[in-house]
Amino acid sequence: MSAARPLIPEDTQARQARAADPEASAFVGANAGSGKTFVLTRRVVRLLLAGTDPSRILCLTFTEAAAAEMASRVFDTLATWTRFDDEKLGAELAEIEGRRVGRAELAMARRLFARALETPGGLKIQTIHGFCTALLHQFPLEANVAGHFDVLDERGQAEMLAAARAAVLHRAASRPNSELGEALLAVSAAASDQSFLAAIDALVGKRDGLLRWIRDNGDLDGALAALATSFGLDGSETAEGLAAGVGASKAFNADYLAALLPEMERGKPTDIGRAEAFRAALAMPAGEARAEAWLAIFFTDANKVKGAGTPRSSARWATKAVKDSFPDLVDRFDLEVARLEEARERMRAFRTVAATTALVRLADAVIGVYERAKAQEGLLDYDDLVVKTADLLTQADAGPWVQYKLDLGLDHVLVDEAQDTNPRQWQVIRTLVEEFFAGEGARPATRTFFAVGDEKQSIYSFQGAAPHLFGNMKRHFARYVRDAGLTFHDERLILSFRSTPDVLKAVDTVFEPAAAHDGLAQQAEAPVHEALRQNDPGYVEIWPLVTEAQEAEPTDWREPLDHEGPNAPARRLADRIAETIADWVAAGERLEGTGEPVRAEDVLVLVRKRGPFVQALDRALKARGLPTAGSDRVVLTDHIAVMDLMALARVALLPQDDLSLAAVLKSPLVGLDEDALFDLAYDRSGTLFEALSARRDAPAFSAAHAFIAEAMARADFLRPYEFFALLLGPEGGRARFRRRLGAEVDEVLDEFLGLALNYEQTAIVSLEGFLAWLSAVPTEIKRALDTEVRGVRTMTVHGAKGLEAPVVFLVDNCAQPTSHNHDPLILEKAVSEIPGAASALVWKQGKKTATDWQQTAIDETRRLAAEEYRRLLYVALTRARDRLVVCAFKNPYKLDDNGKAKGNADRPPEGCWYDLVSRALTPDAAPIGGTPDAPDKWRWQVSPGPAHAPNDVSEKVEETVAIPAWLTLPVAPLPTRRVVTPSTALEGEGEMTGEAEEAERFPPADALAAALRGPDAPALERGRVAHRLLELLPGLEESRQQAAGRRFLAHARSSLDEGARAALLDELLGVLRHPEFAPVFSAEGRAEVSIAGTLPGPDGTPVALSGQIDRLIVTDDAVLIVDYKTNRPVPESLDEVPAAYVTQLALYRAVLAGLYPGRDIRAALLWTAGPRLTEIPADALDRAAPIPGR
Repeated sequence: MSAARPLIPEDTQARQARAADPEASAFVGANAGSGKTFVLTRRVVRLLLAGTDPSRILCLTFTEAAAAEMASRVFDTLATWTRFDDEKLGAELAEIEGRRVGRAELAMARRLFARALETPGGLKIQTIHGFCTALLHQFPLEANVAGHFDVLDERGQAEMLAAARAAVLHRAASRPNSELGEALLAVSAAASDQSFLAAIDALVGKRDGLLRWIRDNGDLDGALAALATSFGLDGSETAEGLAAGVGASKAFNADYLAALLPEMERGKPTDIGRAEAFRAALAMPAGEARAEAWLAIFFTDANKVKGAGTPRSSARWATKAVKDSFPDLVDRFDLEVARLEEARERMRAFRTVAATTALVRLADAVIGVYERAKAQEGLLDYDDLVVKTADLLTQADAGPWVQYKLDLGLDHVLVDEAQDTNPRQWQVIRTLVEEFFAGEGARPATRTFFAVGDEKQSIYSFQGAAPHLFGNMKRHFARYVRDAGLTFHDERLILSFRSTPDVLKAVDTVFEPAAAHDGLAQQAEAPVHEALRQNDPGYVEIWPLVTEAQEAEPTDWREPLDHEGPNAPARRLADRIAETIADWVAAGERLEGTGEPVRAEDVLVLVRKRGPFVQALDRALKARGLPTAGSDRVVLTDHIAVMDLMALARVALLPQDDLSLAAVLKSPLVGLDEDALFDLAYDRSGTLFEALSARRDAPAFSAAHAFIAEAMARADFLRPYEFFALLLGPEGGRARFRRRLGAEVDEVLDEFLGLALNYEQTAIVSLEGFLAWLSAVPTEIKRALDTEVRGVRTMTVHGAKGLEAPVVFLVDNCAQPTSHNHDPLILEKAVSEIPGAASALVWKQGKKTATDWQQTAIDETRRLAAEEYRRLLYVALTRARDRLVVCAFKNPYKLDDNGKAKGNADRPPEGCWYDLVSRALTPDAAPIGGTPDAPDKWRWQVSPGPAHAPNDVSEKVEETVAIPAWLTLPVAPLPTRRVVTPSTALEGEGEMTGEAEEAERFPPADALAAALRGPDAPALERGRVAHRLLELLPGLEESRQQAAGRRFLAHARSSLDEGARAALLDELLGVLRHPEFAPVFSAEGRAEVSIAGTLPGPDGTPVALSGQIDRLIVTDDAVLIVDYKTNRPVPESLDEVPAAYVTQLALYRAVLAGLYPGRDIRAALLWTAGPRLTEIPADALDRAAPIPGR
């Protein structure tokens, strides 16, 4: 059975058609899930149908995966056409073109597949880096690059940059009187070693901007002079002169102080202290220390940072007696503060310029060494590809020639993910496209530009992307195209093909407040989404914030100091997520919108950044037997398998390394347990290896010694790849890692072996050298989790861009959206009024020397970071198709000197993801479970009605194909367990009596539709609605239950008439308010509890059982199972209760006995028509299904 395909609204079809119009240029803003890849593919297909040569189409995408997906869709479409008959192909082309097509067009459409494959150059669907690589290979002389250049990977680039930095710092340190030597002394004085090294790396990372700034100002000295001028300095200033200027006060000159200070010294302690400060400052020699002392007299000592405070209060600076004696004191104070503020700002500007100048000289030298090393090796890095292409196309001499040659071969350019395109990439695209509509490039043949993206999903600012560029480029190209007299479409796609109305409405609600959608797009307006899946229900859940547990946690001295115990917030949340997924999978829970069962691979867990939570979740999933695809990125040397292999290599080279040997012995490669290792290591007289050698004949240690000895013997003559490949392959090391760590370890081991091969091609080969090479630069594996999903995926939001999943968990660690820890080390400062001129790059200074300009720049970067933080939230929320669960954990605040937490540990920080979502959704969400004041969760839902309705499905007709004869031969049966549900346990045994319609509340799907149309349909419908209300209403306050019930019934998809609905609600409210049933609906109760377990059958064969308990009440010493029954009449005695009901409860009890050992487990039927509670005696339950082991 499959869901009937919803019809696409005509308005959306019209927008798609205009966006794909091959005769017009277009710029498309596409909401998440609105089918932008479909529009891109459709436009390419229509261009081909219009007769465009495939080689004259260029499609630029953001990632290689996106390029492959788009190419696959185009070629699949063209290949499909070759197999269609005329009628079918004609219908498809008519749907694409919006008109009937002739035989000639049918024939051409069938030839497009071969034409696209056979055309020289082919259909160009590639990343912009791939395009730039091809262009530079085509014009190497004009671009001044090696004709045979190779592209550096990230590791190679990091190695070359590290070597260049080390060479420059060594040269500077060995020649302290040189310009570089003085620069090194200056940056060393301005910051710690780690800080200035990080600043050099950050500045080198902005080398394109740095080199353009230098080039725009003639040379390095010119650039630095422009920087000084922008701070109001003329180059004549010195630190000594500026410091001396601080103390040169006219308001508090020597004559005035000679009269003032004796008066202050006769005053109160405040006056005396001020006089002492004056005399101490005056006694100091001229210099920075005296200047700081003078500033401290007039400015507060904020955060104990000298000179960084605000002006002191003139009203409280001196006592009334002193001010009465010197009436002009306050005026003089104000004049002096104003003078000092200006002087202090000049001192800070001077220090900023001096520190930046030194850093820029060092960075420029590092870049020079790096560029020369690349040139010698014939290498370009990824940044070079775009930068050199942009420079090539804009050169005054070669640029026009290159553009002319390109212009002859391109007619249509399409750009995907336009919001992620940075300024340099736009420069390349603009240079290509502007020729289409100007001068000789404006040929009679139609030439078009197309771009699609979503500025709400611009989340790659660290790569230079900015959301405002999306709107700027749209306006730019619209003007160019229309000025040429051509058609330009500005389209918006808001219909989502991905998500249910619940998810989309939740997204709109979250971003409705102005503070939430600030920066989401260039126009300050809340997003609007429409859903194609209008009839598919889903939901959004918000879980309570997980904070530090109140109870003391026992300390195990054997655990590492940074070990997170079971009460750690991250671990508790990870356990809950894993438990929830495990329950869904075990119970066969189905998605409301599709009716498909939830699988592990349907779940995507999103985090802001990787950390302890990701590791805790991975452990929790594996502990419950759930397959996991692992994290999307893994630092190779941080993976436990690689750490074990590196430890083995260290032991092979130096067996005296006790720590590494202990790690190897406990690893999967050897497998000693903790007791055996303790036995070996405790009270030994020498090294651990000597102790192992001494006990080599003991059965417990003989294999371990032989393994280590063999590794030592190989270390001297095997190359690194051979050493590890032999271990992991023929000797079974890979299989041992898989048994302990799972199948995902294969990718890590393959990457490790690949690095060993790379090392052997680039260095003098040795095992010790390989370990040093591997440790020098961290290598990160970027795993593609968008294909062949094998389990639960855990990813950052950045990594999940472009992906989707039926179920998404968004996990917030409740960190502040912005903080000083994330402020950039290098800031940009405009130094020229010329449009497009490069900005100066300024080293961010500490608080003591921070200028007013720096604080303004920092505030702006934080504002932009907060906007991108909210765009990340938008991307995260829109990954979900059916279910979205938003949850968060918060680590405790650090304690102050009094042992109290700084801040509120029980609330999320204002503006964090969890805060934005919970504030928007929980007021209208239904609390579920727990207590009214502390529910287990809140469920936010706008879709009416129950889960996947049977009458929403239609039979799927499959094509029949001939199958080979061997498939019909009998196969020996596999040993299987019988699977039953408690409500149908007696099915087929003649025991289905009384309330058959209730017992078969969830029959097989193929019988359900018939049942709903049969004579028992009203009773079935009444029972279904009653169960749903009894799930939702107990969690609400009594005063809200009736209104909530009416709202539910008003929107529920039900065949019950209005009178039947009102009568049912009255009946259920009577049940909820009946004093006898108060324990059933107490805070200890949980609704619709899924359970699964295995019980021995009558013949001893295990029987798998799964079901759902209507109400489960668990206390410290007892468990009560309650099953609701809505049929009539109500049985007057136990003898009248159908045996199927007793068996159902008995099976529930038998399963729960294993979960709650030692507790009294009772079971009862709650008849809503009575209302009456019928408890089933224990002996009756034992006869139906005894508890195992009794």
